[in-house]
Amino acid sequence: MRASVRRSIQALLDGADMVTMLAGAVSGAVAGYTYYPATLDADLRLAATGAVALGGTFLFTTVADALLAPLRRRFAQADVAEMRAVAQTRAAEARGVAVPGGLSEALDQVTAAAEDDAARRAAQAAYRIDLSDQLLSNPGRWRGYTNGEATYYLAPGTVLHYSREESERGIAEPRYTLLTADDPTLVPVTNVRDILDDLAPRARKTAVAEALDTVAPSTV
Repeated sequence: MRASVRRSIQALLDGADMVTMLAGAVSGAVAGYTYYPATLDADLRLAATGAVALGGTFLFTTVADALLAPLRRRFAQADVAEMRAVAQTRAAEARGVAVPGGLSEALDQVTAAAEDDAARRAAQAAYRIDLSDQLLSNPGRWRGYTNGEATYYLAPGTVLHYSREESERGIAEPRYTLLTADDPTLVPVTNVRDILDDLAPRARKTAVAEALDTVAPSTV
């Protein structure tokens, strides 16, 4: 229900409360004045009329509250939901996340969130292979993707890949593998030492190749 319509109906309900109280007071006063024995004292008659008027007000408002309670409860829930939505919108804006103006913008936001989520999950679970908490636990170094996977650039032609696979017990567990440009074979990584064992020989080969390139021209 639109907020403007809800506010209009709420105003009518508030007005109905006043009408109910007035109707109860008038009805009670009329009844008290009409049926009070005319032979009794006039002052007592006025007091009794006032008492009956108060009783009529209480009776009318009690009945009206019982009848309108479901409707009031519905509007109260709608107000709470609206306030919660406003609070969430303001919180999102405070964090720099703009409220999407359409489905396309919403899709862009969710896509970015999915990629960031994958990167952070890869960094968060990296303690399984790197307890140093110095290298692989930095989410800023991970590149997340919408399919839940992520990659970590280690060196030219070498990246660490993160994914999740179900274990024999049907539980999704993190899986890290090493990918290199010159070898399509996936190398499982269970310890940061595995990365070192792979990078060290590559570094030595690169150093030797660079040294040969430097020496070769001088011997020509």
